[in-house]
This record gives sequence, C-alpha cells and structure tokens, in this order.
Amino acid sequence: MDIKLAKTIAEAAAKETGILLNENFYKAKGMSSKNKNKGDIVTDIDLKAEKIILDSIKSHFPDHDILSEEAGDIGNHKSKYLWIVDPIDGTMNYYHGMSPYRIGIALLEDKEPILNVLYNPTKNELYTATKNGGAFLNGEKITVSNRTDLKDCVVMFHLSSKKDPRIRTMNILEKICEEAMQVRMLGSTLASASYIASGRFDIFFSVQQKAWDIFPGSLLIEEAGGKVTDIKGNKITPESTSVVISNGKVHDQIIKLLETI
Repeated sequence: MDIKLAKTIAEAAAKETGILLNENFYKAKGMSSKNKNKGDIVTDIDLKAEKIILDSIKSHFPDHDILSEEAGDIGNHKSKYLWIVDPIDGTMNYYHGMSPYRIGIALLEDKEPILNVLYNPTKNELYTATKNGGAFLNGEKITVSNRTDLKDCVVMFHLSSKKDPRIRTMNILEKICEEAMQVRMLGSTLASASYIASGRFDIFFSVQQKAWDIFPGSLLIEEAGGKVTDIKGNKITPESTSVVISNGKVHDQIIKLLETI
C-alpha cells in the first residue's frame, strides 16, 4: 500500500469537498434537508460532499472497502483496507451557518488506522496523520496539551438526541462539572478531536458514537501523543459505540470518573 499516494488522494478530496462547502456555507439553511432521526439531518450538500470523496477513493482504490455516514457500506468486505468517511461531521452546525465542522477521512488496514485526514474549510486547516509518521496541521507538527490534572482541563462532549444516552451524559456532566475547569459542546466529534490533537483542549467523551465519528480523528490523536478508547478504557474498533479522547495524561482520571457513574 502506497500510503503517500493514499494521503495525497485523501487530502485532495478533502480540499475539493471544502471548496463546495465554503461556496454553500451561508446557503445551506435554504437547501433541502431531511431528518435521519430526531436531532439529526442530512442535506443535499452532505450527499454532494460525500460523492466527491467516494468517487475519488473508488477511482484510485477500486478494490478497497468503504464505510461512509450517508452511503453506508460499500464493497465486498474482502479487502484488508477500509476507508471510513464523514463528509460533514457537524452537519447541524453547517446547516445553520455555524462552525465548527470537519470533513473526515480515515484509512484502516486490518482494522488499524494508518491514515487520517481532517479538514476545516472555514479556516483552511488541514490535519493529517500517518501511522508512526506524526500528526500535523498544515504541515506543522502538533502535539496534545501537557495538562496532567482534570481540574485544569476543558472537557468536551456529545449529547445524543436519544433519551437513555442523553440522560447518562447529563449524569456524567454533573460529576465532571465538579472536577474539571470547564465543559464545552462543539457539535462535532472530529472538531473536538482536532482541538485535542493540537493542544487547545484536553478531553472529549461520548456514550453513543459511530465509527465515522471516531476513526477519522483517532490516529491524529495518537500520533499527537494522546489516547483514544471506549468509555470503559478498551481499545476502539469499527464496532465501538462510545469514545473517550484525551491528551493521554488525564485519560486514566476520566475513565475512573466514568466508571463511578
């Protein structure tokens, strides 16, 4: 596998998608949309953005499998390579003319991430990571924060529209608000991951999450010196349904806190 080629293709697809999103950023509210489920929508722009990325992957790597938020599973599940794509992570933000949101692309080999590309079109921020190759923002190496105590950390979270995980999240937040410096909800898991990888914030958790929300940022975090697990502290897989992302230095503290709730 030519990882340099894969990285070049993914970066180009992300940037091409970013042009589309920038051109339509303040128009999205007037475009047609439909509810996927309560609190979640898909717009025409989601589908157009996804098509740009998928067409690029399929044209260059026709034998690879793909898992994408809107299109679902593509391929015969026989390849050891799997692309995971989220064309707009933070669609609700984008739809209402708000940032942050991210374009997310990951490549896995035998279920292990070997490439991440995250793109923030509004600020032209391109985050990239390759296995054992480091994490970068617009070509400059990035690292997670050095904070070692939860009381000094900013904790981000995802709030589900579904009742049970929403109640559990609120219960967790009650405890975290007593322990952490601040909490934030950005409305985009991948934006949260990019902020942790670049050392701006420290922790993110979600009790309900999909693979396309996790894997396009997981390698970026690890290569920047951070850590990614599920909420029980286990290694994440494409089947994982929860996630905790941190600078690594406070990971055990947040996992221990989650275990008590």
